[in-house]
Amino acid sequence: MSTDDAAGMVGQAADAQAGEEMGPSGVPRRVTVAAVLGTVLEWYDFAIYAALATVIARLFFPAADPTVALLVALASYAVGFVCRPVGAVVFGRMGDRVGRRTTLAVTILVVGSASLLIGLLPTYPSAGLLSPLLLVILRMAQGFAVGAEWTGGATYLIEHAATGRRGRYSGIVQAATVVGFLLGVGVVTLLTSTLGEAAVAHGVWRVPFLLGGAVAIVGLFVRLGLADSPEFRRARGAALTVDTGPAESMRRNWLLVFGSVFGLAVLGYTATGFPSYVAGVTGLPLTSALATNAAALVVEVPLIMVAGALSDRVGRTRVMTVAMVGFVVTVYPVFLLVGSGSVPLVLLGQVLFVVLYAGASGPMAALFMELFPTRLRSTGFGTSYNIGVALFGGTAPLVNTALASWTGSTMAPAHYLVFGALVALACLWRMPRGHDRELPR
Repeated sequence: MSTDDAAGMVGQAADAQAGEEMGPSGVPRRVTVAAVLGTVLEWYDFAIYAALATVIARLFFPAADPTVALLVALASYAVGFVCRPVGAVVFGRMGDRVGRRTTLAVTILVVGSASLLIGLLPTYPSAGLLSPLLLVILRMAQGFAVGAEWTGGATYLIEHAATGRRGRYSGIVQAATVVGFLLGVGVVTLLTSTLGEAAVAHGVWRVPFLLGGAVAIVGLFVRLGLADSPEFRRARGAALTVDTGPAESMRRNWLLVFGSVFGLAVLGYTATGFPSYVAGVTGLPLTSALATNAAALVVEVPLIMVAGALSDRVGRTRVMTVAMVGFVVTVYPVFLLVGSGSVPLVLLGQVLFVVLYAGASGPMAALFMELFPTRLRSTGFGTSYNIGVALFGGTAPLVNTALASWTGSTMAPAHYLVFGALVALACLWRMPRGHDRELPR
């Protein structure tokens, strides 16, 4: 019996002893829950901050010009992304050496604690400059942990899936990002519509952040109750071999992921940043901007999972390429609709946008992690993805709003998005195909 087989049997026995309820594709249901819960929390926190950007601007960054205050608030949001690459390196190495599960327990603890503390922060009128300083520090702490949250959860979950099923679970983990965002938007929308924007600005804004801390506690206990992924256990049980051959391939794949993330991150974070963009540029009420965005994202969730599953049949890059070409063709009409100021047209533009993004993002996690061997997967996948997200994703709402404000044209951000989509297409065309092969170890 080989070392890999023995390690695999040990892993299967561990899962059996844990009494896991298996999903339809052989992945324990608790594994799926544990993997996606942190992603839901990450994007829930992202959503509430983005949705409350105008409120946070007034409470933490007062300025004579509301547009300037909003831009500063969005910049503080982007600051959280600065620490993502550092967290990707630290937690990526931890995931490759100590284990995926332990790393995920640490990251969800940090993300949840920071969310809880943001909900308890004093505002500028009562604490002065200390208030925005503490907010930025907590956003940076979250960014540090989030640097391994989505990539770590995706790695942990997809490493449980069989060949030919990885795309399905890639779709699930990516759909979790939208579910988290929907929850955040839903909570803020509910509070705003029932209590009014004045009540939200006078303290109710704290509630969503406090709820995020409570969710983190649940996620922590779920993750601590599970074993590590079968792929990690097999790799840890196998004899260490040194092969310099894959080094050049690793560097190339790292750059291809980074380049792809440029386009994907700009598009994805534009989609989730539409509420503040629409409210700030068109003058629509925040409640209307949030409602249209939430309706569009509801449409996106099942389509992401369909796209992930489809990539198991026809290949990851084929599905994603079709979607990215669609973006190049339709992004200008989308911004005409979104910038119209008409609620029905704003909704239509966002629906068209997220339908295409579902195709681009559903297979994404599986495609990227299939490029890296097990021993280096958390580090390689995490750093290439998060450096791209830090540079291009977290700044997307700020860049889009600034471009529209400085040029006086709601179409200005479309040029930026088309360029990102073209860069992503160039990288996708050069990626090796691995959807029908075993994961490299």
